[in-house]
Amino acid sequence: MNSVHKRIVFDTSSLVPACLHPDREPARDFRHAVLTHKVFTSPEAMQELFAVLSRPKFDAWRPLGQRIAWAKLYQAAVTTLEVEEKVRDCRDEKDNKFLALALAAKADILVSSDIHLLELNPYKGIEIVRLQELKAAIY
Repeated sequence: MNSVHKRIVFDTSSLVPACLHPDREPARDFRHAVLTHKVFTSPEAMQELFAVLSRPKFDAWRPLGQRIAWAKLYQAAVTTLEVEEKVRDCRDEKDNKFLALALAAKADILVSSDIHLLELNPYKGIEIVRLQELKAAIY
């Protein structure tokens, strides 16, 4: 892929490390994607992100307030879509919301570390990559 503006969806599994480890290279690539490409989310995806980032197990990396502030900044920086169409192609039912969002957004890339999504790569013309592989897909 080249540096043409991409349409990108991040699932929760790819957003948590970007939030918790902002100084690592994958988080820098995430920020580059948000700043230079078109990133999409949905109300359902955001609800999951806020719930996951609120888990006490993440207190060791970042205080709750910082994690929630990060999620709010992310939400403000990306485009939120209402997703009407349901998808049932993933073995893990809760991951179907990201496939449906990627289709609704006409995404080029879905970023995930979830094996249930990665095993579908490519999905209806959408490249599914790990956060660590995002750099090669967007630069």
